[in-house]
Amino acid sequence: MSQVLDDIDKAILNLLQDDATLPLKTIAEQVHVSIATAQRRIQALISNGVITKQVAIVNPNKVGYGLTAVVMIEMARSNTSMQHRFERLMNTQPQVMSCYEVSGDADFMLMVNAKNMSDYHRFTTGLLTYENNVRNFKSQFVMNFTKSGTKILLD
Repeated sequence: MSQVLDDIDKAILNLLQDDATLPLKTIAEQVHVSIATAQRRIQALISNGVITKQVAIVNPNKVGYGLTAVVMIEMARSNTSMQHRFERLMNTQPQVMSCYEVSGDADFMLMVNAKNMSDYHRFTTGLLTYENNVRNFKSQFVMNFTKSGTKILLD
């Protein structure tokens, strides 16, 4: 269920999505409210689950993770408990940047970062197995990041 956001909330969220380290004073000035109002609104956005996490986004190539794969997963058996088990398993894997349940021929799509092909091979042979309800998977490797972002523009 989406929450109704007013123009001030949207402006605050747009600013924070660009730079979550902005001082409250800067945010308040840019959205034309007091510092206390900005702080109260940000806390409400956090409490209501609109803001789920504030993180630093790291360039994988700069920290030795030069291989990014888009992996399409086809499950062996389609039942809710097996899918939830797979989702829980993927949530525990640090190499899995994103896990989406998708429509179409595949059941899940993963974004996986690895140091190199050997590292990726260890991931696939250890986790994308029949024991984990995986019938088949297809990997596509990212050649270049044209755009990689997390911002949802709110207008």
